[in-house]
Amino acid sequence: MLGLSGTKNLKRPQIARRDAAPTATRRNSLFTTGLTHLPPFSYDKTVMNNPSLTSLSHHLFVHRGAVNVGVLHRGEEALLIELGDGAVLDTLEPAGIRWVDAVLFTHHHRDSVGSAGRVLGSGAWLGAPEAERALFEEADRYWQDPRNRWHMYHFRPHSVLTEPVPVHRTFVDGDTLRWAPARITVLSTPGHTDGSVTYLVDVDGQRIAFCGDLIYDEGQILELYSLQKGFGGLTDYHGFMSAWREVIASLRRIQSASATVLVPTHGNIIRDPKGAIDLLEQRLHEVYENYLSTSALWYYFPDLMRQQSPTAQPVAVASTLPTPDFLRHEGTSWFILSENGHLLVMDCGSKEVIQQVEKWLASGEVKAVDVLWITHYHDDHVDAIPEFRARFGCPVIAERSVAEVVSNPFAWRLPCLSPSVVTVDRVVQHGEQWQWQEFTLTAYHFPGQSLYHSGLLVEGHGLRLFFCGDSFTPTGLDDYCAFNRNLLGEGVGYDFCIQLLEQIQPDMVFNCHVDEPFHPFPTHLRAWRETLAKRGALLKQLLPWQNPNKGVDPAPW
Repeated sequence: MLGLSGTKNLKRPQIARRDAAPTATRRNSLFTTGLTHLPPFSYDKTVMNNPSLTSLSHHLFVHRGAVNVGVLHRGEEALLIELGDGAVLDTLEPAGIRWVDAVLFTHHHRDSVGSAGRVLGSGAWLGAPEAERALFEEADRYWQDPRNRWHMYHFRPHSVLTEPVPVHRTFVDGDTLRWAPARITVLSTPGHTDGSVTYLVDVDGQRIAFCGDLIYDEGQILELYSLQKGFGGLTDYHGFMSAWREVIASLRRIQSASATVLVPTHGNIIRDPKGAIDLLEQRLHEVYENYLSTSALWYYFPDLMRQQSPTAQPVAVASTLPTPDFLRHEGTSWFILSENGHLLVMDCGSKEVIQQVEKWLASGEVKAVDVLWITHYHDDHVDAIPEFRARFGCPVIAERSVAEVVSNPFAWRLPCLSPSVVTVDRVVQHGEQWQWQEFTLTAYHFPGQSLYHSGLLVEGHGLRLFFCGDSFTPTGLDDYCAFNRNLLGEGVGYDFCIQLLEQIQPDMVFNCHVDEPFHPFPTHLRAWRETLAKRGALLKQLLPWQNPNKGVDPAPW
């Protein structure tokens, strides 16, 4: 196996721009000494007889494993593009390759880089994009930074390595590397990550592009959550799929460079680049238009949404209504004031909420604080709950999925996560009902904005009021952050939420960030649900997964 013999101290290769041709240094064989006298062999024959290998030219083949690994070879030596789980290393010896000179990486994601230690111990040098050098060499610093753990509203980068990996040479746009019979040109091709590059390999009369995860197959992409990116000054939290135009621009650049073959990190080898890119652009555009048409962001940022597409518009807009006089709104909190002056509070994300309740108590408008209900785990809804609980001594109630996160946030890595540990006095189940003052309350699991989210139906004063947390605005769905786990499909995620609203038929719906309630009619709910169903069908074409959630949800499946 590769790496069984002695190691060799490496010197960092000279970093030269535009046209660099480092001379490879012969090193000890990376295989066992008993194999020093190999019989003659044929690369082409060896590759042809191995179903995991695809020959692209006499000097280049691709190992098809956990990732596609390019193997550029000369005699007994090879240069690899990507590495994956390292399984490629076990195929080199039968092909007569005795050592690896270098490994080039298109981007920092751990599924491509994670096994780098296997070649480092044998003296290979590693190359990577200059823009992502810190994500290789300082991965430990990334994870030690609390900004990447708590109150996180940025999602580029993600899938960062868990341990540092040394980089001996970095590349910028336009760099070239001569290696044996090949000339390798580096193109900056952001999209899948901000610093991704493509390696154009000119060898044996072909120009083959190792393009990372910009594309998976003709008209397909591996997943969408890596395209999470802010737009118009908004954080990445608000930018579901917003990097898709960068992906297409990068692919068009590769096409303009006259690549004859595309080799993605995951997926199939593509021999008709233009046709594959044309279809991918069409499908990405269709999905994005569908997504925009149900977005809650039309309510908050209509001008920015119009900039995203001159043709997209909301499929439904619910009308707003006057707020009942027994309700109050402050920050992200709603308050219900009973006839005898007792208060039910929903969420407490800031000290301002505590100060407002203290003013009401001091003025006599509120006689007592009875209970605090948590709609969902996000920091702007829970940061100040421990202080609220200590100040007013009231019990905290939460639905099961919410309670699991807020009571032990250190066990989770989610968007907008607060380090505040909340003691939940009563955990309620989906559909559980109880009485508070003159109101009947019913708790629901409401996996809209996040999988870890709840809804509360409040019945009283002749009204049926539904508090949806952050899941809906008058224009639609708050599903603009894939890392919240916005699952798709009939009976799950937002489809489940819409069906629940159809059954409950509330008179008013309340969002924690919206001052006025709104009333979605059955036609609004139907339009949102039908658009979601169409989105699922579009995603089955765009993604290589039978279940599209594997492409929109970054959690392991």
